[in-house]
Amino acid sequence: MIEPPAPHAPDSRAPHDPHAPQGGGAGASGMARAPAALPAVGERLGVWRVAAALFECASGFWFRVEHGKAAAQTGLALVYRNESDAQAVLMRFAEDSEALSRFACPTYGAPLDSGLSPTGLPYLVVPAMDGAPLLRVAMALPLKRRMQLLLDLIEMLDAAHEQGLVLHELDPGTLWLSPAQQLHWLGQGLTPRDSHAPAALVRAAEPLANARQRAGGRPDANSETHALGRLLGLLVNGRLPRRDAAEEGVEEEAEPGATPVASLQSWLTLTAAQRESLDQLLDRAMMDGRSFTDRRLLAQAVRDWIEAEPSAAAKAAPSPAQGPAPVPFPPPPLEARADDRPVPPGTPLLERLAGFAFVLALAAVAAWLLLRA
Repeated sequence: MIEPPAPHAPDSRAPHDPHAPQGGGAGASGMARAPAALPAVGERLGVWRVAAALFECASGFWFRVEHGKAAAQTGLALVYRNESDAQAVLMRFAEDSEALSRFACPTYGAPLDSGLSPTGLPYLVVPAMDGAPLLRVAMALPLKRRMQLLLDLIEMLDAAHEQGLVLHELDPGTLWLSPAQQLHWLGQGLTPRDSHAPAALVRAAEPLANARQRAGGRPDANSETHALGRLLGLLVNGRLPRRDAAEEGVEEEAEPGATPVASLQSWLTLTAAQRESLDQLLDRAMMDGRSFTDRRLLAQAVRDWIEAEPSAAAKAAPSPAQGPAPVPFPPPPLEARADDRPVPPGTPLLERLAGFAFVLALAAVAAWLLLRA
C-alpha cells in the first residue's frame, strides 16, 4: 500500500493561496500562512476516528476511518489539501447529499458525512472499499483496458442521468479501482439537475473543466464531455498537455502515480497507424471542444478505436476465460529492457546491430512524445 507523507508532519507543498503575498521578502514570508496539518491516526473528524493513512492524490489524502459510535461502521475520508475547497465540499454536501444517496448504483459511493478537520481542512466521508485511486494503478493496465475504464464511467453517467443527476465535476482522485479492476466513483462528482448548490469546483477538478464552468457556469453536456475527454488523456498519457497551464492559467496538481513514463511501453506496441489515429482522437477529445457534443459521441469514438485491429499487446493478453489479471497496488517498476543489459563478448555482430537499432527507435519515439507535449 502506498503511504502518504506522515499525516502529522508539515507538508512542504503548501496549498496555493491566490491572495497570499508573492515574492521572497521578509514581509511576504511573515504574512504567508503555514499549511494546515493533516489529521493523525487516532484523531477525530467529527464523529469519525482516523484509523489509518492510505493514499495521496491531487485533491488531498485518503484515510480509513471508523465511526465513533458504531465501531463496526467504517468508511474512507478524503481530507482536502486546500482550505479553499471548503465551500465546494461543505455547501454541496448540505444541498445535494440526500439526492445523491438515492442513486442506486453498486459502483458509486455517495457521500456519508462532511465537515472541517481540527485544523480547518474540509473532509468528505464515503463508504469503505478496497483498492486504490485509479491513476495510481491505471498505468499497470493494458492501454485498451485503460480506455475501457472511461466507457465504464460513461455507463455510470448514463444511469445517473436516468435518475436526474448530471456531472458537476470530475476529480480524478475520487475514482478508485478495486483489486478486481472494477471502477468505482466516490463522493460528490454528481449533482441534481435542479441543484441550488454553489457552482464552485474543487481545485483538483479544475484542469478537467472547460473555461465556462471554471468561470462559474452550471454544468451542461459540453462541460461533461470536455471533462470526460480530459480524463481519457490522463488514462492514455498519464498527464494532461503541459501547454494547457501556460495557455489557460490552470493550476494542475500532479496526480501521484500518474506518470507518462509508464505509458511508453504500451505506446510502443501500437502500429504507426494506431498511434496516429489515437493522437487524432485525443486531440478531438481534449482540445477543440466541438468534435464531441455529448458523452455518447465520445464513447462511440473510443469504442470504435478499441474494437479496431487488435494491437500486439491485446493479442498477447489473457483470454476472457482466464479472467482479468490482478492489478498490483502500487504498480511494479518497469523492468530493464533486454538492450540495456551488457552484451556478452561472444555475441554475433548482427545481434548487436539489432539491439542498437532498437535503442535508437525507442529514443526516437520518446523524443517524439516530448516534442508533441
